[in-house]
Amino acid sequence: MKCYIVKDLLPNYIDGLNSEESNADISKHLDECADCRTVYEKMAAAIPQEIQPEDKDVDFLKKLKRKMLRKNVVVAISTCIVVLSSLIVFSKTHEIPIPFDPHRMTAELIPVAVVSNADGSSAWWELDTIEPPEGTVISPGLDTVIPTDYEYIMEQLVIKEQGFANISSSATGRSINRNGETVRVVYYRYTKTPWNSLFIDYDLTDYTSSAWWSGTDIYGDSYGSVDYEPQMIEIYYLPVRELSRLNNLSDEDFDALRENGALIWSGLT
Repeated sequence: MKCYIVKDLLPNYIDGLNSEESNADISKHLDECADCRTVYEKMAAAIPQEIQPEDKDVDFLKKLKRKMLRKNVVVAISTCIVVLSSLIVFSKTHEIPIPFDPHRMTAELIPVAVVSNADGSSAWWELDTIEPPEGTVISPGLDTVIPTDYEYIMEQLVIKEQGFANISSSATGRSINRNGETVRVVYYRYTKTPWNSLFIDYDLTDYTSSAWWSGTDIYGDSYGSVDYEPQMIEIYYLPVRELSRLNNLSDEDFDALRENGALIWSGLT
């Protein structure tokens, strides 16, 4: 077989496309002809072996699986972060009304001094602050000026709490005309959050520590007035989540809610 014929058939020979007879003749010629053998070796080296279709499919599936795995991991981590963040926000903001406890939730009267200020304003000062019992140490803030004189002494109604920790309070009051008489109806409640309950739950504290509060919710616009006139006041503990919604009720519906609350105080004061 001539050299020029062999060189023309070499590409098909390398790809295995020639007949068996032609391939045998070419192989024999390559054994005998160094020049054609050199051309064959260069040509064979220049033509890369293709990846079998099956190998391509397997490689593609492996890459696809790796990509899907990475995507699933990212989605799972993102989902965990979102869920955890939502749980933290919920546990810190969700209000849980505290059930009524007569040992912790009371109301009482404390003596206060009614003070007239030079600017025409007035205030109610706890009498123990102005005239502390013997041996009491008073440490007011730097900006606090304790009055030295007052108009008269009266009893102020305050809501008292005992043994609470990490709780929030809220109150709302309204003067109601009931059967021709004016009654100041006050609702209040305490709430805790799941987050606080995880660390310091009021149920685990004793009754020793106490605090009290009062204000316009109890007395209305008359709070702190030097001209205050006694009025009928009823205070109810009402364990609801959003106490502010009560302000949208009519006087009749507002007054009717006392049936769902626990009476803490009732009297003329």
